[in-house]
This record gives sequence, structure tokens and C-alpha cells, in this order.
Amino acid sequence: MNGFAAGLWESLVSGSKLIWPQIFLTFAATVMLWPADLFVEKARKHVWAPITMVILALTGALIYLTEPGVGFSDMYKVDGLTKGFQALIVLAAFLAVMLSQKLLDALREQTVEYYALILFSLVGMLTLVGATDLMTVYFSIELMAICIYILVAYLRDQNRGVEAGLKYFLLGAFSSGILLYGMSLVFAAVGGVTTNLAELNRLLPVVPQSSSLLVFSGVLMVLVGLCFKVAAVPFHMWSPDAYEGAPTPITAFMATAPKAAAMGAFLRVFGTGFAGVSSDWMLPLSYVAGASMILGNIAAVRQQTMKRLLAYSSIAHAGYMLLGVLGKGVDNAQAVWLYLLTYLVMNTGAFAVVIILQGKGEGERIDDFRGLAKRRPFLAFAMMMFLLSLAGIPPLVGFFGKFYLFKLAVESGLTTLVVIALVTSAISAFYYLGVVNQMYFKEPADLPEGAEPEVLSTGMTLIVGVTCVLTLVGTLAGPWLVNTMFRITWI
Repeated sequence: MNGFAAGLWESLVSGSKLIWPQIFLTFAATVMLWPADLFVEKARKHVWAPITMVILALTGALIYLTEPGVGFSDMYKVDGLTKGFQALIVLAAFLAVMLSQKLLDALREQTVEYYALILFSLVGMLTLVGATDLMTVYFSIELMAICIYILVAYLRDQNRGVEAGLKYFLLGAFSSGILLYGMSLVFAAVGGVTTNLAELNRLLPVVPQSSSLLVFSGVLMVLVGLCFKVAAVPFHMWSPDAYEGAPTPITAFMATAPKAAAMGAFLRVFGTGFAGVSSDWMLPLSYVAGASMILGNIAAVRQQTMKRLLAYSSIAHAGYMLLGVLGKGVDNAQAVWLYLLTYLVMNTGAFAVVIILQGKGEGERIDDFRGLAKRRPFLAFAMMMFLLSLAGIPPLVGFFGKFYLFKLAVESGLTTLVVIALVTSAISAFYYLGVVNQMYFKEPADLPEGAEPEVLSTGMTLIVGVTCVLTLVGTLAGPWLVNTMFRITWI
């Protein structure tokens, strides 16, 4: 074995201990597809949901046991930021699988491919939040995105799902091209010597004046590519259609796991690689954050379906989270992580209620929530808590997430954006309370045939109950989460 091959092999072996969760997920998903699926009869495909949850639980344990370090020629790093965001992503996937079983059973769409695609997408997400090289960032995003394109169009007999998947794929491919082109411009600006984030942070501020336009264009294109992944305005066009057309558990998954992965990449790329040229991206990102808050909340007011309402709501929440990227520093990274955790709890609970009301594929319109307090008091109360928490009303957990993020943003000098965030949060209360009004102050409507939900399953009851309790008492645990959970380090 020559010197190059020996060095490559040594790097792979020494770095593999940092990616045991990804290796395990890849192996498990591959075995699920073949040969394990050969031994599972069509009538017993529902067994893949609990098997997938066990795999995800083991993945969470592997994340916890993975020691911090740097590997693969400094292209991947495990630290507090990596492990914290990886834990969020795995938790989001676990909850999405729990949400999936009841709905897929009702639609008779249980397949092993569904769960394998979720696991394969996780491989990309887990790698993305630890990526310390632009090439690692790009390939991780592509692995994550390709699987989600397919999951959005999973219900092949529903035209809107196929249409949503096609739109998402086309816009996603376009954004990936912009992202890669931006990376190539940054690579050229530093003389074609590196794509490592730490090295770029050192080299970009001292590039010759003749290359300054190259740096600005490259950084701006990378910004555009990552903004698409978090559905920030004006790169949000795919989000409402994809959220509405995808199976509801995948909608819940898309609103949390990929967003957490992309936010982790945002913090890593712009907090490390492009920190030295922050003057090139701070102002454009400020406009993006402000526009996301404004458009997301105003557009949500006019929506007639819960999935589209929550889609525009997620656009607004992306704008709030971008305040943490603009603020920079370890405290702001922790604030983004905490905000994502609270958003995961609230969002999962809300989508669980939507799935229960869907019955056999119906019940997505806001009008279907009319009189819910009389028909299902528990569901109405839980949904009210989730919506009020999403609006940031104290003392619910959503208030604490916003308070901590906004406080740090003010300390970072982002006062104008915080004012916009507060005003738009008040607007969000209008459409969230509109749903509460339907549930508590309107008479029940006649539901479409087949839309009346069956008796609540144990799993769905558990999800709604636990997330409701966490929403109610989570504010009390907020300071503990900040001080003891996943102490995030900044490179």
C-alpha cells in the first residue's frame, strides 16, 4: 500500500468512530430494504414502525456515547453543537415515525421504503450539523434532500402529493445549483487551496481587493442555498405546497428535522467559515429574517387549511431563528437550539391533533375544527395550548424560547429586527386564536364521510398528552435546559 492509500485508510479508520450513528443508520436502513423485507408479509408491514423507533433510540444512544473530535482531514467535527442538534434531529424523526403508524394504517400505505427513507435522510442531517468543510455541507444536504423529495410524493395516488414532490424537487435542484456555484466562487477567491471552514475564516478577510466581488458573490449564493433549506423568504415558495401535499407525519418531520439540520449548518458555516467577512452577509440575512417574519405571519392569516397555516407559521419561525445566526456566539447558538426544541414539542403536538382529525385522509381544513371542544375536549384543549405556545404567550414553553432568543438579539444590537419579531408575533396570535375560536365558540360542522376519527390509539394519545404537558410546564425547565443540556461550543 503506497503512502497516499495508507494515509487515506488511516484517516477513514480514525474518523469512523465519529460517525458511528451514521454508519449504524445506513446499515440498518439497507438491511430493512433487503433482505429483511423479504420475510415480512404485506399484512404485517406495520411492524416496521416500532422497529424504526428502536433503531432511532439506539442511534440516540450512539450520539450520546460518541466522543468529541475531528476527523476525515478536518471535514467533520463532533462537539457540543453537533451532538445537540443531532439529538434534536433524531427526536424529531422518532416522533414522526410515531405519528406515521396510525395514518399509514388508515390509508393502507405501510411500506418499508417509507421508514428506510427517513433513516437515510437522517444520515445526511446528522452529517450536516457536524460538517466543517463546504464539500461535506453540500453532499450532506443532497443526501438529506433527495430522500425528502421522495417522501413528500409518497402518496402516489394523490395528485397534490405528486405535484408537491415535483415542485420541491425542481426548486431544490435549482437551489442546490446556486449553493454549489457559490461554494466554487468562494473556493476560487482563496486561490483554490481549501474549502475547510476554519481555513476560509482565516483566508477570506485577506483576499486581494480584486477578488472581493468574488467573495461577496460566493457568500451570497451560499446564503441563498441555505435559506432555501430553512424556507426563509423569498426562498420559501416550495414550503406551503410541499407541506400541504406531503403525508401529514412527513409535514411534521419536514418542519422540524431538516430545519434543525439546516440551522446547525447556518451556525457552523456563517459563524465559522464566513465570520471574517460578516459585512458581506449580515445585511442581506437581516432582510431575509425580517421578510420571513412579516410575510410568514401575514400570509398565514388568509389560510383555510391547518397544514398551510402551519407552513407559513414555520416560515415566520425560521425568521425568528435567524436572529440567533445574526447574533453570533455560543449563547445565540444555544438560543437557536432551545427555540428548535420548544418548536419541536409544539409543532409535533399540533400535527398529532391534525392527524387524529384526518381520520382516513380528511379533516385538514380549519373549518373541521369547529366545535371540537364539544366533540373532543381533550384534543381541543391540547391544540389550544400548542397554538398559544406557538404565538409565544406566557407562561407556555413557546414564550420562554422566544424570550431567550429575543433577549440575546437585543444584546447583539438587533433591536429593529426584535421589534419586527414582537409585532409579527402579535399578528400570529390573531390567526392562532382564530383556530381557538373555531374550536370553542362555533357549532360542530358535519364532517365528510370517512373523516370521523376512530378511537384514539395509545401512541397518538401519548404524543398529544406528553407534548401538551411539556408545553404547559416547559417554561419551568427552560433555565435548566440552557444551563445543563448540550453545552454548545463555538469553533
